[in-house]
Amino acid sequence: MHLLPTLLLSAATLIVASPINQHGKRSGAAVVPLPARSTTHHSNSERVFNPEAARREWSRVLAKYDGKSFTPAAARNATIAKRSTLGGARSAPFDVHGRRASSGKNPLTDVFDIFDQLYYGPLSVGTPAQSTTVDFDTGSSDLWLPLSSCSSCSGPKFEHKSSSTFNSSSAPFSAQYGDGSIAIGQIATDQVTVAGLTVPKQGFGAVTNGTGVLLGGPHAGMLGLGFPANARTGATPFFINLAESGSLASNVFSFYMARNGGSGSELCIGCVNSAKYTGSIKYYDLDPSATNGEQKFWNIPSDGFSYNGGPSTGSFSAMIDSGTSLIYIPTAAAEALYAKIPGAKAAPAGSAPGFYTYPCNSNLGPITLSFNGDKYAINPVDFNLGPVSSGSSTCIAGIVGRDPTGEGIAIIGDAFMKNWYSVFDYDNRAVGFAKAV
Repeated sequence: MHLLPTLLLSAATLIVASPINQHGKRSGAAVVPLPARSTTHHSNSERVFNPEAARREWSRVLAKYDGKSFTPAAARNATIAKRSTLGGARSAPFDVHGRRASSGKNPLTDVFDIFDQLYYGPLSVGTPAQSTTVDFDTGSSDLWLPLSSCSSCSGPKFEHKSSSTFNSSSAPFSAQYGDGSIAIGQIATDQVTVAGLTVPKQGFGAVTNGTGVLLGGPHAGMLGLGFPANARTGATPFFINLAESGSLASNVFSFYMARNGGSGSELCIGCVNSAKYTGSIKYYDLDPSATNGEQKFWNIPSDGFSYNGGPSTGSFSAMIDSGTSLIYIPTAAAEALYAKIPGAKAAPAGSAPGFYTYPCNSNLGPITLSFNGDKYAINPVDFNLGPVSSGSSTCIAGIVGRDPTGEGIAIIGDAFMKNWYSVFDYDNRAVGFAKAV
């Protein structure tokens, strides 16, 4: 399915947000804990693969990436200058371990339906503050919030008429996708706070009408953690407003993701938490060559996947995406990987496009993703999405051969990030990984 987004924006009314930095120094950091998840999983001790959940996941991926401008794979630089450094080789980010986060804590929820679908949590907007919920997503750049007038939107909804600081611009927006998803509203500003960190005039999409995967989840809205060039609203993203104002202890954010209902997951804004990883953080420079030289995503060059200690094959630019559950790689890269896994084969046509199956009782060798020659293994628990049906001895694998862009891009989601503590470094334009505890 090919999605063609339509976006109506008034260029003359772009929003400029104004972060707050009352003390004139870097001091802010906030830990947003993710407690044990609420579940939308049906009662099933086998956790049989749910193709409907997989279709919803793919629709979310398409809604974010399809129709964006990517450099054709064949036209990219044959070799991309990459830097791989240990954490001690650069200014170490603020570590909250053993310290009190200066701006408090708010809970998040991890939604689970066969696989971990998304991580969402509280956000407050307006004056006086009203609470709602957002998906924290490194694969997008906008803040979207439903207004109370949106009858088709999930809540909690924002009652904008009750906020003395709400300001709606004259710029309408309309984002429409080929799967039927649509969001309609205006671009607005208001005071927005996450875990005590505040931007007083944050630009966002104030949604008044919408349907589809972007607006029909268990969370109300979305908070994009990507770069301004990818913002549909034209507004500077919330995290970058905080970073540019000098309000954060370190201009980083980091994720620790537990799996299968476990506690302890968190988003650390302006900080890392060394209690959540072992060893040193290793960083890799971002790859703007994949997006025509303009940084839009948190993407880094990858050498591809390997199996059981073999060579890596199928290089691509890897989007490290907290808002995507699974791993999506180009078709050719998937074929090369599964050709090496004993018993693996493409899932039956019509059941789950791009998915592969393998024997559930397989004693799998290590499956690793490589960056600049460094290999990062994926836990078999995260690779296995469950049997194809109740009592089946055939399981569905969590690395999918589908490229939403058609240009050799990979979307590396939570199935990878649950294994590796992930740090997003704005100052150095890099992503770093350390072994998650």
